[in-house]
Amino acid sequence: MKVDLRNFKRYVASWDRRMARSIPKALNKSGNKVRELILDRTSRGVGLKGRFKRYSSEYKDYRAEKGRGATPDLNFSGRMLSSMDVEKSGTNKVLVNFKRKEEAKKAKVNNKSRPFFGVKPDEKKFVAAAFARQLRRDLR
Repeated sequence: MKVDLRNFKRYVASWDRRMARSIPKALNKSGNKVRELILDRTSRGVGLKGRFKRYSSEYKDYRAEKGRGATPDLNFSGRMLSSMDVEKSGTNKVLVNFKRKEEAKKAKVNNKSRPFFGVKPDEKKFVAAAFARQLRRDLR
């Protein structure tokens, strides 16, 4: 059996280039999946530790005056959650955070009383699947 090393080296180099282009796209896709999971969970009133604690009666009344519901979903104006974004951080990392400092401050305060920002252990498989699906799609 005879192996042409030049063709094999070319194939490996091509594979490396394709992988180098595909990994950032797959990371971005998995970051967007994290963002989507957080938004979906909070819209249902569920945080990292189960259902959100109820709003105080004063805040519930204030929300009612403004035409908002009494179910805790961390969404009054929509600015905080819509500010959540995925950004590249290094070659093999993406960060899910907030674009505007004001919204990041709100999230920090909300996260203390109603933890929402993060990935639950049972959600990790969805993030990994999004990464793998995008990587397979790009490497076909």
